[in-house]
Amino acid sequence: MIQDLLKLTAGAGLALMVAACDEQPPRARPAAFDPMVANPATQKAVKADEAASWSPPQQAAFLAGRVIAADSVFRAGDRDTAKAQLGDLRQQMAALDAGALQALGFEPARIDAIQGALDLDLPDEEIAPLFAGAEANLSGVIEVSGVAPKETVTFLMRLSAEAYDAGVRYGEIRDLEAYQAAYGYAVAARDLISPLDETVYGDLRLELDILVLMWPAAGPLAGRTPPPEVRMSEQFARVKVALAVLP
Repeated sequence: MIQDLLKLTAGAGLALMVAACDEQPPRARPAAFDPMVANPATQKAVKADEAASWSPPQQAAFLAGRVIAADSVFRAGDRDTAKAQLGDLRQQMAALDAGALQALGFEPARIDAIQGALDLDLPDEEIAPLFAGAEANLSGVIEVSGVAPKETVTFLMRLSAEAYDAGVRYGEIRDLEAYQAAYGYAVAARDLISPLDETVYGDLRLELDILVLMWPAAGPLAGRTPPPEVRMSEQFARVKVALAVLP
């Protein structure tokens, strides 16, 4: 009885988590949330047709989050998982508006170079600058677009909440790629806000710092205990409150 109650509580927390990061009505949750299912089927939080409908700045933010996710596991020593993140990302890039992104300065060859370096098993000191260069390029694209930081962070928080929702169920990692993507989106949002005026963005920066720190110190790796869904829901809600008070 107690165990069933805990599962139902966790499921409710997941639904609140996604709603907390999107002003639009929450999407219907799949049947995978049924606590009677021993191994729920996972669904990718981002589909190609959905990504194609985003604006170029949103697409750049999505790419930045996924590159950061791959970078985080690479720096933790898990090259195979970094390859998997980038491999899936390169497939999804086919659905994006390459022309509009490149008009803003996006250089897709930078992501291809990281994948090639990993495939060739080059030393860490040669690959790390490639990740840094790709992340800086995407950050520049977002800045050049002129979109307000509040709008981009709101978008990244929706992606992060949905990816965490898809990646973690009842305290266990069910979809490692989605779980890691959620971390990447959170870091991308934090890094976007970090250099901005603290008098305006200080509260939001604090809540984003806390959000990122909720993942294990070693990063979003397999075999580590993920943050509890209910606590993540609460923190996403705090980020939403900090966003709401921005001008």
